[in-house]
Amino acid sequence: MLLLSMAKNSQNEVIIALDIGTTKVLCLVADYDDDDNLRIVGVGQESCDGLNKGVISEIATTVRSIRRAKDKATAMSSFKVETITTGIAGNHIQSYNGNSEINILNDEVTAEDKEKVIDAACDIDIPGDQEVLHRIAQYFTIDGQIGIKEPIGMAGKRLGVNVHLITCSSTAKKNLTKCIENSLLTVDQYVLQPVASSYAVLSEEEKSLGVCLVDIGGGTTDIAIFTDGDIKHTSVIPVAGQMVTNDIRIGLCTSLDAAEEIKIQEGSLVNSMEEEQKIITVPSISDEKPDTEISKSTLTHIISCRIDEIFLKVQQEIESSGYSTGITAGIVFTGGGAKLFGLADYAQTKFSLPARIGSPKPIPGITNLNGLTRYATAVGLLLYREEQLQRMPHRKKSDNIFSSYFIKMWERLSIYFQKEL
Repeated sequence: MLLLSMAKNSQNEVIIALDIGTTKVLCLVADYDDDDNLRIVGVGQESCDGLNKGVISEIATTVRSIRRAKDKATAMSSFKVETITTGIAGNHIQSYNGNSEINILNDEVTAEDKEKVIDAACDIDIPGDQEVLHRIAQYFTIDGQIGIKEPIGMAGKRLGVNVHLITCSSTAKKNLTKCIENSLLTVDQYVLQPVASSYAVLSEEEKSLGVCLVDIGGGTTDIAIFTDGDIKHTSVIPVAGQMVTNDIRIGLCTSLDAAEEIKIQEGSLVNSMEEEQKIITVPSISDEKPDTEISKSTLTHIISCRIDEIFLKVQQEIESSGYSTGITAGIVFTGGGAKLFGLADYAQTKFSLPARIGSPKPIPGITNLNGLTRYATAVGLLLYREEQLQRMPHRKKSDNIFSSYFIKMWERLSIYFQKEL
């Protein structure tokens, strides 16, 4: 009975990511292979219309979508899906930068000193309806020496830190939690969606050179700016891919489903002269009226107007962040809205910066992630949680061959009993 109880609690060896977006819910289940590498063993996706611009607007509809996505992933993986890591977004997200210095008590930085200076840097006034989501230490200083990543064990008199503090609406988080708990799940961790996406699509070199990540989802466009390897600015814009679809629906007088299909099949921002003249059939919203036809140039104009609005807001965020001159590596676009043909080329012209489309880093398993930009947040949630687990004692490598053998056998037994329970 003791063995079963301990195995049942070994959820940290199975990582479940739940990406609850404005247009879809995506559930990914991952475990470890015999070489201790992460692999995807379950995928569940379900459409969702219970959110408005990243915020819960209808609990029952959202719960239904979460349960269906969870059930699909569970059936595929054979694991019980109970605790999850999930993303959060919406225009309620706010960010602040704080700094502080303290005396080092014993001339050598301890874990207590590190935690104390971070706490001091985060002791800033935030609105009463907000709560802290992330405390991200950007870099430390010791006696004026800047750029220190890990200060523990270093000698000095004064320890300082620069912290990026991200907050969210307490009400928005509570409603998200309610939907998840009503789906018979519990949350291991909440992660800001652009932070998660950065784990999936950005390289360390891009973060070091300076890069702006733009995740165009269904209801929100999420932004994260990195320089010198650290996250410096985050924001969420309430304009995204769903608005593009709605513009097509209104402009072409067709149904929302037809508009989405036209966007996926024919939507582009860069056309050749021949493509400009291409004729596209637009389904009628009524059986009593015939279908209509438009040129592809008309569709491109409708799409580009909304993309121009998104780009303008992104540019404003970059300029207001104070890091506009530090984005040497340019802009990386991801999310479902990044699939528009010609987006990267169009962005290079508008921003006068390098631009590329970011696909999720490959993780072995049952799904080929190549080109699936809509999976960026979910994959990032897996990688974010994996990084947290690597810091925990049960995941640390041991030089003792017998200890390592015991740990590996215990992990296999844990996974076996999770599947059986």
